[in-house]
Amino acid sequence: MLNIDLLPQPLRSDEKGQKRCCLLQQTTASGQMTEKALWFVYPANLPMPEDDDCDAYLLATLLPAMQMRAAIHVHGSVSHELLANLTELQYVWNKWLPERYFLIDIQVDRIRESDVQVDGAIAAFSGGVDAQFTAYRHATGRAGYATRNIKAGVFVHGFDIPLEDTKGFASAAKIAAKVLADINIDLVIVKTNIRGLWDINWEDYHAAAIASVLCGLKRYAGIGLIGSGDSYDVLISPWGSHPITDPLLSSGDFRLIHDGAGFSRSEKLQALAAWPLGIENLRVCWAGDKHDSNCGRCEKCVRTRLNFLVAGIDNPQCFSEPMDSSLFKSMALKGRAVSIDWKLIRHEMIKTGRGLEWLPYIEKALKRKPPPNLNRLFPVGSRRRMWVKKLLMRNE
Repeated sequence: MLNIDLLPQPLRSDEKGQKRCCLLQQTTASGQMTEKALWFVYPANLPMPEDDDCDAYLLATLLPAMQMRAAIHVHGSVSHELLANLTELQYVWNKWLPERYFLIDIQVDRIRESDVQVDGAIAAFSGGVDAQFTAYRHATGRAGYATRNIKAGVFVHGFDIPLEDTKGFASAAKIAAKVLADINIDLVIVKTNIRGLWDINWEDYHAAAIASVLCGLKRYAGIGLIGSGDSYDVLISPWGSHPITDPLLSSGDFRLIHDGAGFSRSEKLQALAAWPLGIENLRVCWAGDKHDSNCGRCEKCVRTRLNFLVAGIDNPQCFSEPMDSSLFKSMALKGRAVSIDWKLIRHEMIKTGRGLEWLPYIEKALKRKPPPNLNRLFPVGSRRRMWVKKLLMRNE
């Protein structure tokens, strides 16, 4: 049996910021041990949790540990409410994907019972449609009674923009800061190595990773907002960010809210049309060579262009060239979730009468055979899976 010990380290501060770190010691049944560090770097001027507060570290470790069938021992403190929520979260993932995620035991040296939540909210912010919509609707009071006072958008270096791309991230961060300043929201930049620690499906893991980053800011704001991906009428299960699971990433002093699922992406863009600076600087692309702009040709870019058409917006400035039929020539829809998004666009085009000239191209893309699913063909972590993954990426 595999065991993972979480050993929180003292906070380190310098001119680059404040580094929260936890050593992860993995021990096999035979006694063989490996060690790696999980770290987050926050701005220097923000209040940090106590050194032994391990809520963020446990959030980051739970799903990978379930995948490895590893028991967790936390050598620090964890919120009682978070432990209760993660107990339920384990049941959700085990029911969704019993062949991938297994129920595990969690031991904690100290359980916190009386956490206090501070005022204000923060929102995960990547510059994409969902993140922009969440920031805009709350900043302008369009969320009604659900409106939160968003103090900052949190932009993470190490998620969709690799840590080694410092230039691309700096440019993207400058754009994000300008966009958020236009609606009186600050930008907080956080760096982390969380995505490179485990070979785990990012589609399953991304919300837990976001929650672990936001949770480290609990002394600054007591609520974290994660923009929804899909609307309530087309929810995908299993999926990493979901109205069922996101609230289960909450602790006693930090509440996670899944925000905006009452709107499709096309409807979100319709609302964002009233915010020209936001539309002009929308960043949805993760496949292009430049991480601070949109390539305009990858599946995500083309899908967003179609959403714009449904929203009644032709040739938005966030794309440098008009859309043409060549973009669909070899368009491959990778996975069930992406196919569902394209089918929703088809439905919205027929319903609104907008963008109907593109329906034949959408139909061809939906009928085209998708690429192989690595999760089914090869187990996560296998050498053959990594080799095939690299080969497919090289040929894209």
